[in-house]
Parts: sequence; structure tokens; C-alpha cells
Amino acid sequence: MKWPSRKLDVLDIGEITSLNNEILSDRTNHYMKLLLFNLRVMFRYNDNSLDEFVEFYQYIEDILSNNILVDDEELKILIYRLTDLIVNIEDYDVTGDTIISECVSYLLSSLYLELETYRLVDLYNREDDYQKYLAIQIKNQVVEFDVLIDILKISEDERVNERVEEILNNNYPFEYARYKARREYLDY
Repeated sequence: MKWPSRKLDVLDIGEITSLNNEILSDRTNHYMKLLLFNLRVMFRYNDNSLDEFVEFYQYIEDILSNNILVDDEELKILIYRLTDLIVNIEDYDVTGDTIISECVSYLLSSLYLELETYRLVDLYNREDDYQKYLAIQIKNQVVEFDVLIDILKISEDERVNERVEEILNNNYPFEYARYKARREYLDY
């Protein structure tokens, strides 16, 4: 496949949404798909300096397609590549670098959780006195944002809702804004 001649239709995202890495969490899969979508938007509005981004797009697509085995070493490589891309993004002189940076920050956070889970599982498999405590910690690797949204949905106490919204606004401003926008859109 030769990328310069390929028309990337931003709105036709069926091939992106159908991808799913079986090893990674739903959250990580979501942010990787979002990164692919945002890269498509960036490709559409840029003509130059895209070679490294195209190669990176293909790398992420291969991970989501399960063509690359994602172990702890591959996670470290992915984290390094993402960090390198974001640190040096201004050198590429491309339009749309802000949406890429925002998405990569969420993806990096999720990948660090994945890496920590890998490490906990390795420790858990050693069968020592701490196995019971590690099992609890692995089980509790839940995304706080989702838990806070669930609390907001089920709580009828106004003070609790205000505090949860305050936490969401302070710690997850972009995700919460996106959630509210989708929720208000879907409520109509």
C-alpha cells in the first residue's frame, strides 16, 4: 500500500473501529483507535513531513490488528516511540499537532497502567506470601474516570454529585467535556 496515493476518508472509520488488540485493555484500545483517527485528520490537512507519522500509523494499526505481540518489552518500545513523537512534534511542522498531543497523553497514561499490570502479574506468578495482595491490586486496576461517571449516574445526593463533578473537571477536563458533549447529544 502506497500512502501518498491513498485517500484517507476521515469519516469512514469502520476499519479503525473494527480493530481490537486482544491483550490490551478496552481503554488502551480506545485511545489507540482515537490516535489513528486523529492521525487521519492530520494526514488530510498536511502534505509534507508525514513519512514518520505514516510509519507510526502503520505500527499502531499492526498492534491493534494483533500482528505485533504486545508483551512488556513491546509496551516499553511503544511508550518510547510515543514520547519521542510528542517531544519532537514541533520539528515536523505539521498542522493538527495539538490533537495528536492530547490523544497521546491519554494513551501514554493508559499504557503506563498496562505496563504496571504486566509487572503485577509477573510478581503474582511467583507464588509467595504477597500473592493474595497482588491479586487484589491487579483486580483494582480500574479506570477512575469510569468509576466516577458511574457514581455520578447512580447518586441522587446533590453534594456527592457536585464533588464528583469537581473531581472530573479538575482531573479529567477533556474526557469529561467529551463525555458531557456526547451525553447531551444523545439525550436529544
